[in-house]
Amino acid sequence: MKPGATPYKAITCFCPAGRGQRVLEELHKEMGINCAFVHHARGIGVGNVQKKKLFYIEREIFTVLVPVDRADEIFRFLYFATGIDEPHAGMIVMEKTTRLMPIVEPVEL
Repeated sequence: MKPGATPYKAITCFCPAGRGQRVLEELHKEMGINCAFVHHARGIGVGNVQKKKLFYIEREIFTVLVPVDRADEIFRFLYFATGIDEPHAGMIVMEKTTRLMPIVEPVEL
């Protein structure tokens, strides 16, 4: 790893609405990843206007912070778990991080 680089990567998924809670639970249960969140979004694209009616598209956006050594494994898991492997279902990107604060579970005293 280069000096000054963080040992994590960020994975962001844009997928159809309604898959968030299930995928977060699977991510925790099967992959042991706790540093993730999902939020809901909706919008309209340039080509979504028909007969002066607007059609909104709803999506869920996942952001996951993963260790560099497991990034490809988690990327593959999310690709299939979110259904992005289906045509026109969304997209997924992975990027290096510059600053971060990983979520650490509290320790009972």
